[in-house]
Amino acid sequence: MKNLIKFAFLGLFITSCSTTDDNDPNHFDEPLTTKMFPYIIYHSLSPSSENNSKLNFEYDTNKRLTKQIGGIISVSEAIGFSHVFTTQFYTLLTYNSNKVTVEELSSGEISPQKNTRYFTLNTKNQIITKEIPNTKNYLYKKLTFKYLDNKLSEIETTLPNMPYDPTDPWDYILTYSEKFYYDSNGNLTKTEYFEKRNGVNKGVKIIRTFEDYDNSTNPFKRLQLLDDFFYRSLSKNNFRKYTEVHYNNDEITSESTKTWGFNYDLDGKIIIN
Repeated sequence: MKNLIKFAFLGLFITSCSTTDDNDPNHFDEPLTTKMFPYIIYHSLSPSSENNSKLNFEYDTNKRLTKQIGGIISVSEAIGFSHVFTTQFYTLLTYNSNKVTVEELSSGEISPQKNTRYFTLNTKNQIITKEIPNTKNYLYKKLTFKYLDNKLSEIETTLPNMPYDPTDPWDYILTYSEKFYYDSNGNLTKTEYFEKRNGVNKGVKIIRTFEDYDNSTNPFKRLQLLDDFFYRSLSKNNFRKYTEVHYNNDEITSESTKTWGFNYDLDGKIIIN
């Protein structure tokens, strides 16, 4: 009888584990995205401006992204700066167990800043930490990712090497928090990004909203380690409207909205190449 109960419990445990895995959005079952029109992601480009060049993506035998070929550069003109797509730029992803190094490099004469990032992943290929050794302010930045029901719920950002004088009443420990919200379909609807001074929301606030989702499967899920695709990789479908509002002490300092007019095939899937 005890053995019967033991096997029954084991069967229940296996069934429970299988159900969890089936609902896990990070078990990458999606087809590999290998080519993409650059204007799909780079909103500054028009469908006619990239001259049929495409972003190319490469993967290893474990279907992990290893390289993105192509990117945009800013070119100085008499009226300001314009964005030009080039296949000379590429992003390289190097894996060492659950650690990933991501860098921007060039095969041409113009060398981009490496913008090196270090990621740590869990067994579900979700990001646990992201470390940026050199920001524009020469500060080391560490981002810690938290999950709820297999969805990203919050990113906490710390600046470990930022000077802090506890004897100065005007000084404070600076951190940031971004919280993520989803609809019932598993699509990201909003994020709230707050500057924190000694743990209190104060100063900069950024509200990002994601709207007008289609019904197509998401071809960007495998690209979560690339900054340009990160927000898109989090949803089941594809948003076609994005709004970003910046605040400083609750006063709006800037606001921008972007919209996309994707094309779809006869099966309703987004056409990206």
